[in-house]
Amino acid sequence: LEGSGAVYAENQALRWIADLVGMPTGAGGVFTPGGTIGNLSALVTARHTARASAKPGDRPYRVAATAGAHSSIASACDVMDAQFVGVPADDAWRLTGENLRAVLEENGPESFFAVVASCGTTNFGVIDDLASVAEVCREYGIWFHVDGAYGLPGRLDDRVAPLYEGLELADSVIVDPHKWLGAAV
Repeated sequence: LEGSGAVYAENQALRWIADLVGMPTGAGGVFTPGGTIGNLSALVTARHTARASAKPGDRPYRVAATAGAHSSIASACDVMDAQFVGVPADDAWRLTGENLRAVLEENGPESFFAVVASCGTTNFGVIDDLASVAEVCREYGIWFHVDGAYGLPGRLDDRVAPLYEGLELADSVIVDPHKWLGAAV
């Protein structure tokens, strides 16, 4: 495809993904070379947004996620000179709102600019408790990013779709269509 045809195709694909996730009609996106750059882009956006609305004297510099989050999250924090703060997982290895709230309160919620939940971890396929995490992020006004690079297409399977409840509340989401969706790269 050339010119506007390629742009049209990209916009159609992005709209389909946004609809799959439950994003609003005006939501947009961009293709990146992979999930690592997608996560970095989302976290840079989250930090910019948080700093633009921070109270005078506050400078959010932390990101919260579990140790099960993809290594690209810690790498993005290193590149951004941000601090990765681990949240203990529950017995099913998931990030939960309850555990997140405890970490935010212990470290000062105003110091966080993003929380990253996983939507199908690479090693074990863990889907974090997205709904409870989204609730806590909304309560504290912290950006809610979902790394769905590996497992987000599972949302299409009615048997496991309930595990993705809360995905539509994310501020940003990534997916790698070349994994489960079989799209060539």
